[in-house]
Amino acid sequence: MRTPQTRPTYGVHAPRHLLSLLLAITCASVACAADKPNVILILTDDQGYSDVGYNGNPLLKTPVLDELASRSTVFDRFYASPVCSPTRAGLLTGRYAYRTGVTNTQAGISILRPSETTIAEALKAHGYRTGIFGKWHLGDNAPARPLDQGFDRSLTHVGGMIGMPYNPQDGNSYFNAILLDNGVDRRFKGYCVDVFADAAIDFVQAPGDKPFFVMFAPNTPHHPLTVADRYADPYRAAGLSEETARYYGMITNLDANVGRIMAAVEEAGQAENTIVLFVGDNGTSSLHQQEDLWEAGLRSRKSYVYENGIRVPMFLHVPTGVDGVSRVEAPGMVEDIMPTLLELCGVQTPDGLDGRSLVPLMTDADAQPIDRAMFFQFHRGVAPERYRHFAVMNDPYKLVQPVGRKDAFEPSEARYELYHLADDPFEKHDLAEQHPKIVQRMISEYDVWFDSVTADGFELVRTWIGHERNTPVTLTRQDWEGAGLFDGDLGAYQLDVRASGTYRITCRWGHLLDRTHPVTLRLNDRVLEREILYAESECRFDAVELEEGPLRLEAWVEIDGANAGFRYIEVERID
Repeated sequence: MRTPQTRPTYGVHAPRHLLSLLLAITCASVACAADKPNVILILTDDQGYSDVGYNGNPLLKTPVLDELASRSTVFDRFYASPVCSPTRAGLLTGRYAYRTGVTNTQAGISILRPSETTIAEALKAHGYRTGIFGKWHLGDNAPARPLDQGFDRSLTHVGGMIGMPYNPQDGNSYFNAILLDNGVDRRFKGYCVDVFADAAIDFVQAPGDKPFFVMFAPNTPHHPLTVADRYADPYRAAGLSEETARYYGMITNLDANVGRIMAAVEEAGQAENTIVLFVGDNGTSSLHQQEDLWEAGLRSRKSYVYENGIRVPMFLHVPTGVDGVSRVEAPGMVEDIMPTLLELCGVQTPDGLDGRSLVPLMTDADAQPIDRAMFFQFHRGVAPERYRHFAVMNDPYKLVQPVGRKDAFEPSEARYELYHLADDPFEKHDLAEQHPKIVQRMISEYDVWFDSVTADGFELVRTWIGHERNTPVTLTRQDWEGAGLFDGDLGAYQLDVRASGTYRITCRWGHLLDRTHPVTLRLNDRVLEREILYAESECRFDAVELEEGPLRLEAWVEIDGANAGFRYIEVERID
């Protein structure tokens, strides 16, 4: 396969007509809502910088995205977190994910703090109707659902992906999936991304005079690599591996669904009044790499802080009118999206954001890059740890500390690498030994940042139970504390009992058990015991009295002498 080590060249700063709305929109009150632009934010899952045609991929077919990009400002060096949930938190709040309590994709630390203000809340307060369709991955129960964070309409799936062992339903897949429809389980017919697009189209075309904010967040091309053969077959025929054929097929499917949504916008007469922003949530997936593929020469994969783990495709399309810039080389990050879109919509930006508006870079070819360092960090574990697997980017240099992504870490193990990205975008030549002062300066910048983003401490968001907003509550392995996602793993839930009363707690296993098994339920210091009887898959604790306040809940079933956590647990107030 073809693997060139240089990026395609483009005409940077070529003039293009953009941004008429920036000049036309001057009011910020609800009364002016009808004059505001609509916004479609497209956030894809595991689609890296090289996973679009317009960035030069010679095999992947993304005609809709390519055409939109040709009429947009493309941000060539745009960055996200190495993994899903932190990117989503940073994008939606304009703040580094570490400030929001989201540092991981599971273990109870992928839940967005309810005190955070999202872009949906900011736009809703200024007359927008708001909807999310696809992946949320920031909490499936109150107070952290999309419905609690500014979205009027929500069609999402549980956790980070459909079909994982934390899904409440056995056999749930990308076809005919059970989804959360405004927080309620409902089975839909068809391929999940098609279903999400259908719902987004209905939302766009709904009657009314309010502008809309649509977050279309397909859960593809994230694994499991599931897509109809008609999308994967052309890539199989091209000689690609089964994994890559499916991966690319999923991207072609989501591209087609973007086309359907844009057609619906045009049919609704809103094409000249709709901003479209497209971005990936992290670097390319590691699941389709069984042959040499064109990846723009970038290093590594998703979950790493090297370029191919954090550099993502991004473009911003604004209806015609003002000369602008077609391709921006200055770096940007997902935290910039909220202030950028709010400025384009004439909505005041909240205080305390880490992101900066990108509008000056879009409208002025001579605009200077934003003077700042950008920070990226991700590792498994509960609380943030200083120096563990991070990067600092302050053009033209990038500092990488690659140790501690998964394994236990001691600061003495830190290994610092320094790259001059302007000369070495592929991170091949470590300059740390030649420039120790630059390394130390960037470590100092990181220390200031880490102190800032962790200044308020780190506490897990407690899931509400006994609140009328969300009943009954389904607790899955996605959100238990300090544990894995699979059969045999154990974990505990940090809950907030919102009302004292009598509750039913039902613990469910994923399949029928072949004999009687003992079950233990621990509620703070109180222990209750039952059994799962022969051929049953659930154990119910009726009439459990709970007091208002914090509650730590654990439950396990003994199987072959070992304790295993349940697939999921339902908690319902019954008085």
